[in-house]
Amino acid sequence: MKQIQKEINESINKLKIVQLRNRGISRNFTKSTGRKRIKSDEITEIVENEKKKNRKLSCEKLATFLKETREIEISATSVWRIRKSLNFKYKAPKVKPKLTEQTKQKRLNFAQYHIENNTDWKKVVFTDETWFYLESLNGFIWRQWGENEDSVFREKEKYGKKIMFFGGINYSWISTLIKCPKIVNSESYQKKVISRCRVFTDMDKEFGKWNWILMQDGAPAHTSRSTKEYLSKKCSVLENWPPNSPDLNPIENLWGIMGKRISLEAPKTEKKLEAIVRRVWKNIEWGVIENLVSSMEKRLRLVVEHNGESINGHF
Repeated sequence: MKQIQKEINESINKLKIVQLRNRGISRNFTKSTGRKRIKSDEITEIVENEKKKNRKLSCEKLATFLKETREIEISATSVWRIRKSLNFKYKAPKVKPKLTEQTKQKRLNFAQYHIENNTDWKKVVFTDETWFYLESLNGFIWRQWGENEDSVFREKEKYGKKIMFFGGINYSWISTLIKCPKIVNSESYQKKVISRCRVFTDMDKEFGKWNWILMQDGAPAHTSRSTKEYLSKKCSVLENWPPNSPDLNPIENLWGIMGKRISLEAPKTEKKLEAIVRRVWKNIEWGVIENLVSSMEKRLRLVVEHNGESINGHF
């Protein structure tokens, strides 16, 4: 059927040419008189390259840009379809910490030590504070899954109204989620945060006193002399956690999962935001937590493989 239709179209075109010639219209019908036709795969490559040069360009602006600079006639809809076929998503830039050579070495030393000593991460409680924001993030860009170029990252900023929470996870346990006071210093961390999340009582019951390890980052409230003395009477603390290393902490990925779920509900008030955060935390699947904690060995090996560099984008 396709061949028949092709032959019919060719016949019609030949007839039109004869009719035009009989009417005295002289034209070279064997050559194209318009712009050189660009193949679809070439256009796709051009769109991909231009999008990576300027990730904030809208479909409309990119279509106009291609017309003005490359004489390519393409609609905004076609640009959108090409980006979709290339698996571009309109998302906030990824965030990665800025690492000095000294920090990279500390990360490398930490990873090598725990690989060599075969640390049992199932006995470690991973803790962290995080902010959840009432307002959505702006400044979205077009990026593909798994891209780790500099242009897909942004520096952390502070946005609008927000609430800070503290939580902890273990392979077989999840803490009470704590809403942090507005100012978290050594005193408030000890009295209003870490002491209220059930970590000491629950972990002592699960593993026995001194038989489990608390992981916390190097925030001043966590590492002050007062807090160190307080914790020394409660539990063992993971030593030498490298600075600027949220990518090593499994709970960071949990915060990311929660953030996506919370944003779908688009809370309008701080009260509603808090309620949603608590519900999402409570409903986190155990398989998610187990997989995150089990990823520690892989995280450490990736740090070694990348010479201490950030491993963001791998989890």
